[in-house]
Amino acid sequence: MSPAASTASKPIMAAHVEGRGPPLILLHGGFGCWRHWVRNVGPLSAHFTVHAFDLPCYGESAPVPKEMPSEDYLDLVYREIVRLFPGQETLRFTGFSFGGAISTYLAGRLKERVSHLALISPGGFPPRKGGIRNMMSYKAAQGNEELMQKTIRHNLLQHMLFYYESVDAQAIEIQRYCVEHTTYDSRKVSRGGGLAENLAKISAKLMVLWGEKDDFDFRSADDSIAQIRAVVPGLELHRIPKAGHWSAYENAPEVNRRLIDFLTREG
Repeated sequence: MSPAASTASKPIMAAHVEGRGPPLILLHGGFGCWRHWVRNVGPLSAHFTVHAFDLPCYGESAPVPKEMPSEDYLDLVYREIVRLFPGQETLRFTGFSFGGAISTYLAGRLKERVSHLALISPGGFPPRKGGIRNMMSYKAAQGNEELMQKTIRHNLLQHMLFYYESVDAQAIEIQRYCVEHTTYDSRKVSRGGGLAENLAKISAKLMVLWGEKDDFDFRSADDSIAQIRAVVPGLELHRIPKAGHWSAYENAPEVNRRLIDFLTREG
């Protein structure tokens, strides 16, 4: 099969589907894929039919032009969700980081169709000033296995995971796969500043989870949470202990407990 034919055969949004019950849609973070949820799908699938998606240009999903504006990218995801879930069936969304910004946008457009929205350290805040991430270049590490392993571990500790022991073989393998299967710049959405505007449009129940150690000079947890509270004064917020940004991996038992409690809540 030629590369063109292979690309053409890919779905707009590939999905890992597991479980029975009402649909629950999981949307991953930047430089990610559905496997950001590898420690969550099983427990959640006991209560829901879990649809853990690869967003367009991530994982096994089809690419889009790299220059596609964020507005067009978000609209593409919206149209695909409507196509995949036609009618008026109630939907639940859980989004992490980049996927949190997208989930909030979708909940704002789908309105009453979305009953629950759970956000895990969501993106979508205005562009930040000051502070930098000390990241190593994946491009520079290509062809040098030792340097690639060092780069992946370093970058996970800089941004995704807080504890050195959390960077296990599984985390490294997931990060490597995701980096190699990413062709869109998630910062167009994650730093697009639309989160507050979209939160104001939702009618769903809302919960935010934020790792206790997910707090950096380039992204203050208190400042980010305050921006959400300004729109949602009665915000249900839980800080996840023993976890950084990727709390759904680093402290999966606590995240799963919080998600199941929230997403199964009626009324």
